[in-house]
Amino acid sequence: MIKPTCAILIAAVIVVVVSSCASKQDRDPVEGQPDTSVAAKPPARIGSEGVDTSRLTIADSSVTVRSDTYPMPKGRVVNVLVTGVDARLGERGGRADANHLVRFFLDSGCVEIIAIPRGTPADAGFPDTSTFNMLANVRTARGQSGYFKAVAEIAGVPKVDYWVEFGFSQALGLLELMGYRDNAQATLRVLRSRKAYATGDYQRSYNQGQFIRQVMLRTFDNTDDVLGQLAMRAALALVETNLTYDATQSILEQLRQKGFSSQSKDRVWVRVKPEEVQHFQVFDFDSTKVGEMDKQISHRVDRTIADSARVSSQNVEARLGRMVARAVADSARRPVGVMQALQRPYQQRAWMQISNRQARRMYRDRICGLMIYAYRRVGREADAKGVEQFLELDRSINAGMKAD
Repeated sequence: MIKPTCAILIAAVIVVVVSSCASKQDRDPVEGQPDTSVAAKPPARIGSEGVDTSRLTIADSSVTVRSDTYPMPKGRVVNVLVTGVDARLGERGGRADANHLVRFFLDSGCVEIIAIPRGTPADAGFPDTSTFNMLANVRTARGQSGYFKAVAEIAGVPKVDYWVEFGFSQALGLLELMGYRDNAQATLRVLRSRKAYATGDYQRSYNQGQFIRQVMLRTFDNTDDVLGQLAMRAALALVETNLTYDATQSILEQLRQKGFSSQSKDRVWVRVKPEEVQHFQVFDFDSTKVGEMDKQISHRVDRTIADSARVSSQNVEARLGRMVARAVADSARRPVGVMQALQRPYQQRAWMQISNRQARRMYRDRICGLMIYAYRRVGREADAKGVEQFLELDRSINAGMKAD
């Protein structure tokens, strides 16, 4: 199986964004903050399905954070904004549902993950009396540059250097690269959930930041071998980003030269801005534990609520089938129609939502094949080659994973 890499950290989040973790004696929930206490556990209440519905028992501890307890490294820093975009299948645009600024301090070998809740007040251009002036809406209302400016202002940094964006389907692909091949859907539901927590989106944002931190610590030492480099290319190919492979390698190498490794627990921390909530639960997002977390969340939150609802693989497959059928009908006479029908699903890697891997590969090959054909029909050879390169890379990655 392909090893996950730190590039997936750069390209993952929100999701977004999910997990790993150390053994019990290696856990480091404090992250350098001195005020830490073990979470008190109320008596369990077991439901009819044998699931504890009174608490999330996977919580290992709780942590209280204050702004004056975070490290303050100096020197050069690279700011990478990771955004989970809430866009429906085939839809352009979308709200910024998960917002994480990952700061790489190159001269000290430290990493800071700033998690910003989507509901953080920000000027999205609506009337002052509106409830829509929040960060999630800035991306759609003011465009990417306006969104970057708002994030930088909230985070208290000069600028965003690199950006990574992905939607639901791409997040599933990233999770599978990270090792969640058999439970990517459940893991993503856990990371998206907010209504199971008293502090709502603040805890969710902290969870996603912790997931990035845990993945980085778990995988960093595997980023300089051949398989790790291949997975890095695959992660970057799954998302929309201005990060190149060479830029990513440079960041990782400079961290490595300053002594950063998978054992550097005190060199990577999570903080939430604005700092209105100080107390958070700390979860271990190991792939062996997310299934139980998903069950507990599902019993605490009505499944009709969007952030915990299950996405039907069959519905996605049916919609993709209709899109492909329309594209096939247009392919002979109207290649522009093929691009209009399939360009966005291709960019979203929409086939990743299909649970049956044989069907998933079939839709991937069909969509990519039609896009290559259409691009060549209208003289866009560079775009056609770009799709071919993605398809070759994706096939190589899947060949390196365990057999279905």
